[in-house]
Amino acid sequence: MCATIEVRPHPSKRRALHAIQSFLPGQIIHVFSNPLILHPTLLHLDSFCTHCLRPNNPRACSRCHAAYYCDATCQQAAWTAVHSKECKALRSKKSAAELPTPVRALLQALLKKEIEEGLEGLEGHVESKRRGKGGADLEMMAMAACAFAGKAKEEHMKRAMELLCKIETNAFHRYDADLADQVGIFLEPTLAMANHSCIPNAMVLFMGRKAVLRAETAIQAGDEIEISYTDYTGPFMGRQQALSSYSFICRCPRCIENLNVYQVCSQSRDIHLNKNWSVIGSNASKLQQHPGATDPKKIQLAMEFCSEADPDMTGLSPEARGVLKVFLDGYKPLTENDLWAVTPLPQILTEVSLYYTHKQNYTYAVVVSAFVAVECDPYRHVAPFQVVRLKNLLMVVKLMVLTAENSAALRQSLRGMASKAGLDAKIHETLADIDQVSLSQMLLIMVLKLGPEGHMDEWELGETAKELHDDILELEGREREMSLINAWREDPESDTSRNFFEYAVVQQMSALASLGRAVLKMDWEV
Repeated sequence: MCATIEVRPHPSKRRALHAIQSFLPGQIIHVFSNPLILHPTLLHLDSFCTHCLRPNNPRACSRCHAAYYCDATCQQAAWTAVHSKECKALRSKKSAAELPTPVRALLQALLKKEIEEGLEGLEGHVESKRRGKGGADLEMMAMAACAFAGKAKEEHMKRAMELLCKIETNAFHRYDADLADQVGIFLEPTLAMANHSCIPNAMVLFMGRKAVLRAETAIQAGDEIEISYTDYTGPFMGRQQALSSYSFICRCPRCIENLNVYQVCSQSRDIHLNKNWSVIGSNASKLQQHPGATDPKKIQLAMEFCSEADPDMTGLSPEARGVLKVFLDGYKPLTENDLWAVTPLPQILTEVSLYYTHKQNYTYAVVVSAFVAVECDPYRHVAPFQVVRLKNLLMVVKLMVLTAENSAALRQSLRGMASKAGLDAKIHETLADIDQVSLSQMLLIMVLKLGPEGHMDEWELGETAKELHDDILELEGREREMSLINAWREDPESDTSRNFFEYAVVQQMSALASLGRAVLKMDWEV
């Protein structure tokens, strides 16, 4: 066991992961760099390296053509780790490249003793999974893995089913932020001991072959470390459905009391984190006093929608304006009461921004994206370093890069938008004179400062932010702006820095968000 965490018995959860020392919000608790199983999904097999799970244009193994690698280094490392055990089995049948991801993972466990032994102490809920509606599929996958492994005896089949259930129960789904899709699975036995809560105190970031466990809230020595197995901002029914395969019922306060995101946010002990350079448009006072957490009628309204399942937006076409309009109309009770952070509105608004981006209407796209960053994200995720918040800040920057290519057109479009939406002249003039470059630079600095310390070079979001920031540093004639920005970065708590941040970031983002609200009212009638 490592020096920061340990697995302890738990009276109701069997076992749990505990902190040996205290951690501040945002601190790295532990890095898991030696996964027992790491494998891309079938859909992304030929676009993600089988060994490091990084997006690339990998080349297939010349023997089995069922594994893909970035380069010779990854291929050799994979051969040593596990591929030498599975390669012959995979090339024995032409259908190997079409095997589902769980079958590939199970095959590795059947062929390599160390993987099988590593799974030994994990819970698989075999009987409940066997009796469940997916039981027949599990048995078929277990049979397929046994066939490839050359293990056809009845005891082999029984053992394969046990191992498969353990993999299905304990493997993390690796999601790609840009693709919005699961690209692989990650299984590490100690990390698998972290139990679930819909109000977690820790989060997991995946980087290549690493899983970084990071404190989401303050954690004291001896505290249980809890992560979320699903989107904890989603509606109650959706969360329960997503957790059903784990054979437990969540009893966290969010579930027991059916709390909405505003209520959870207002009760957070770490709400003070939203200050100075980490705040965008919502300070601690505003976060605590939102009507969604204080007005009984609005609390009841949010609770009603929190009980519903999410609408299915999987595979939504960038052209799907009609579908988005139906979704927005369906949630008018929320929009009319300014309950924008209640799921699934933030996801729908993000799709609206993507719709505008696809139409190359970048001015509309950026203000809607800013609206999500200001009016949705701080309530859904109190921690300013939460990945969703940082990703959306980066999206605002990328869109401003596109609009800044024609500043005059931007000003004209914003002025027209302000007029149509009835916004007052003061906001209209603020937007017309916005310093997009400085705002972009400061948002990028925030992403870089709030990222996982010591791992920015491996974190894809951080890599993108650094590239964009380096491009800004090459611009000439910004000496005055740079002096102010550097002073703020070095001492964000000084009065001068606070005032500068309030003007350069908070006011500008709030103004953009106001126009985002105007766009939604004018163009979508919400």
